[in-house]
Amino acid sequence: MFFLITAVLLTEAQNKNVYQQGISAEENLRAIANLSAFSIGGVGFDTRYKGIKGSPMLFDTLLTSFLKINSQETYIQIESNIDLVNNSVLFLNPKTKQMVAISGNKVTEIIIRNGGSDMIFRTMEGTNFKKNTSDFVFYQALNDNPYQLIKVPSIEFTEADYKQAYSPGRQFDEFNTTYKYYIISDDGSLRQCQLTERSLIKIFPDKEKIIENVTKGKSYPDKETMIIDILKNF
Repeated sequence: MFFLITAVLLTEAQNKNVYQQGISAEENLRAIANLSAFSIGGVGFDTRYKGIKGSPMLFDTLLTSFLKINSQETYIQIESNIDLVNNSVLFLNPKTKQMVAISGNKVTEIIIRNGGSDMIFRTMEGTNFKKNTSDFVFYQALNDNPYQLIKVPSIEFTEADYKQAYSPGRQFDEFNTTYKYYIISDDGSLRQCQLTERSLIKIFPDKEKIIENVTKGKSYPDKETMIIDILKNF
């Protein structure tokens, strides 16, 4: 299910322009053309969602992105969005102006520039916590410390329900984006967490003193920043 998202504070390494390490504009267009013809399931954009409240997309519009697929070492610059229902990247081919979808199982990383911040997304593919062979759920990497906080967006779909006698009277289908947080430990294990000190202590009881000392007397702009600050001291 799709992801997505509030702006977060990323590390200096995450905020640098990765495209500077990539390829020239001409090579970029050629790479995109080849990507469209790749055996990765390029498909036309599905417009069936007209009239439905909300969207399966993570963002409201296409955003400047830097895509790295499994078979390439460089990033390709595209305008893209993430489809949380089909677990794919949707992008605009700059030459044909057609929308093309790339399955998440072919994506190594995509960096999406949103509101001045670079948001790093990866998939569960190739990890020991992927749910099943057909599940390529995207997640946002919020830090790159040995203990990593990740944010997993997903879509909940609520069907219209107004035909029955005692129905709730919903006259539209609706997509709603929800988020869950997990910590990837230094041993690769995955644990769901809440953005509270108590949740971290429950997950890591042996680090209770560290957790208490790190946050003592400090204020944070948001809870994500607080958890990241704690984790970098583990």
